[in-house]
Amino acid sequence: MARATLARKFAAPADAVWQYVRWHGVAKLDQYSGDFFEKIEFDGDIEQVGITKTIYPYGGNPILERLEELNVGERSYRYRLLDVGDLPVTDYCGYVRVTPAGPDACHLKIECDYTPVDVTAAEWERTWTGMETSLMDEISRLVENIAPDVQNAAA
Repeated sequence: MARATLARKFAAPADAVWQYVRWHGVAKLDQYSGDFFEKIEFDGDIEQVGITKTIYPYGGNPILERLEELNVGERSYRYRLLDVGDLPVTDYCGYVRVTPAGPDACHLKIECDYTPVDVTAAEWERTWTGMETSLMDEISRLVENIAPDVQNAAA
């Protein structure tokens, strides 16, 4: 099994970033609402262990994810891919965490454990890193350089 990790510091409070990476929050991002994926569907409105979501990539088979662990207080969760669709991996488990770095900054860590299938671990890591970098870039555009009163209203 291999692991890929990406982390970035944001010039925004942890809650501002968390609203976009939490289980339902990702639906607010362009890549999940038509930019990178066709759509995303949730099996319920309450974020709780066991809930699933289905991500529909353009021209590909759906990807089914299940929330495995959730700690809202620490702004973190773990999830597992139950159906990888066309992704060249198996045994995929993801981890997301937002850690405050003072009142006006935070770190976002995204990580996955996986076994590559018909690709090398390095090839999958490059693909995954590209997708997650795009996600972080979009979040940066949404939360950084925004007046604090606007950030608080968005949370």
